[in-house]
Amino acid sequence: MKKMNFLIIFFVLSTLLNGCKKDVEQKQVESTAVKQIIKLGNKKNPFSLKNIREVKNKKLQNTAQRAINNPDINVDRVWVYVQFNPEKVTGDILAKLEADADIHIMDIPFANFELYNDDFALDEEKAELLKDGKLYAVYKKNSAINDLFISENILETRFLDELYLPEESEIEDVDLYMQALLQAGYSQEQANRWFNICLFKRPAGYVRYWDENLPNGSGSTGRLEPVRNMQVWGLVFGIPIHTYTDNSGHYTFPFRFSVGTIMGTKAKNDIVNVKPFNTVGGFFQVTGQLISNFIVGSVYIKGWVGSCAMRDEVNFDFYDHKQNKYWSIILNAYAYHDDYCASDGINNAPQGMVCYAHWADALGIGAASTPMLGQLTGGPNAGIFINFFFGNSVSGPILSLVQGLLPDMTFKVCGKKATSLYTTRLTQTAFHELGHASHFRQVSSGWWVDLDWAELTHNCPNTTNFYCDGNYPKGGHVQVAESWAEFQSMSHTLRRYPNGQVTGSSGAFRGQITAIATLLENEEFFQGPSNWMPYGFFYDLQDNFRIAETWDNVNGITMAEMYNVLGTDVQSMCDYINKAQQTNPSSFNTNNINVLFRHYILACP
Repeated sequence: MKKMNFLIIFFVLSTLLNGCKKDVEQKQVESTAVKQIIKLGNKKNPFSLKNIREVKNKKLQNTAQRAINNPDINVDRVWVYVQFNPEKVTGDILAKLEADADIHIMDIPFANFELYNDDFALDEEKAELLKDGKLYAVYKKNSAINDLFISENILETRFLDELYLPEESEIEDVDLYMQALLQAGYSQEQANRWFNICLFKRPAGYVRYWDENLPNGSGSTGRLEPVRNMQVWGLVFGIPIHTYTDNSGHYTFPFRFSVGTIMGTKAKNDIVNVKPFNTVGGFFQVTGQLISNFIVGSVYIKGWVGSCAMRDEVNFDFYDHKQNKYWSIILNAYAYHDDYCASDGINNAPQGMVCYAHWADALGIGAASTPMLGQLTGGPNAGIFINFFFGNSVSGPILSLVQGLLPDMTFKVCGKKATSLYTTRLTQTAFHELGHASHFRQVSSGWWVDLDWAELTHNCPNTTNFYCDGNYPKGGHVQVAESWAEFQSMSHTLRRYPNGQVTGSSGAFRGQITAIATLLENEEFFQGPSNWMPYGFFYDLQDNFRIAETWDNVNGITMAEMYNVLGTDVQSMCDYINKAQQTNPSSFNTNNINVLFRHYILACP
């Protein structure tokens, strides 16, 4: 077990943070610019529980019915608003926060009523100026999370308010809203300003990002692409309501807002939880914000949306090279992967995966990995391996957070500048890693640990091929896993981008921007020059005959037939072909397969 702990922690940190060593070598520089933090007042929230109780009591005709424990208050609709210290969040606490489906956490005081008006008009820039180093959360009072914030005050919790979400029958009760405003201290004139012809609108619209590589129907490329399964949230004076986009990127809220709301998105759904890991500016220079971002998650704040603005579509269109677009591409890759696997008749990636989305100083797209740590066991010795990698002492909160929510998958892209063919290449990388996750479902956890260990510990100096030549323990695992993942990646990317281009990885195509279809047909190995990961072998099993390919007399083998051969017993490509011929001889004809195998320089007993 200790060996597994060593592997898991070291592997994820090495792959996640590789290429960013310069970040930690930089000395921390004191910034001469002082951030101006916006200070808010403390106006009473009209939907505070105390305020709503007073309103309800005043509305009762029988004074004998007036009681502080008003029977009309449904405890299931009571929420608690707190402030807490992010640096006190341990891995165990983070795991509990992540398990609560209703909690909403942000790094601004989002339930402060002064944000909820057209005059303040919260936007991305103002949200940055509201950050004060603390985190704010709203959660249901009757949830287990309440005990977490109360017990021993581990999080240095400051309880700010209790809020009440109206019943369905009360949502369009104008009198309730009006009396709540008056009871909170607003004048009749001020309260009247809130109520106009735009009352009780249900926000709807699209979440999209600009994909510069998809065809737009006019002979060129570049179009807004719908984001699937993106969470869209809105706040009822601080109380969270959310929904999800459909396959067309469209969402409709299940709630009618009275006077406007703060809205945003979060890249978390039943399929994947995208967690930001932002080290732009140097790891130690951004440690505090890194911790906060990691706890909050992949939250994007659009800002204030007034009630009249809800008459039209409220769209989220991500054009710039920012994290919201990065997260959107990852979400779409997961969604399309599921569709393609279903059509292929093979297992998709496990649901509920944790994905670290590293936003880094390092150039390019790389250092992606699929260690599947959510399916394996982490360990208490994480600090040793983090410190080993950085060569510095890393703060306790980061150590604990990594242990509390280890990733199944990681990505890293340059946060300063988009690479060429950014969306296509990131999608291809995601499909490669998802191919690994699909493969994971065919093997045992021990098989996957062996794969991780082999990729972590091999040594091959003086070569541009990260995987070397496979001449090391469990190199056969690497041979099978990387060949299969690259084949699935290229096949799925071609479906997503039929006329797309990416960078070749071997042979004459290495480093060259080339059509995906050309690479899939002609590029035979993954990560040359060592010819031992033959992803082209799988395509030759599937494609039609070509006269020029005298070695290829096989065709028509389906993705499902190839996938079903994979298993714990397949520990090399020789194992793969032997098993294929034994279990499915009608499709995997021995003579033709052997000729094809020899072409790929794969000699087996």
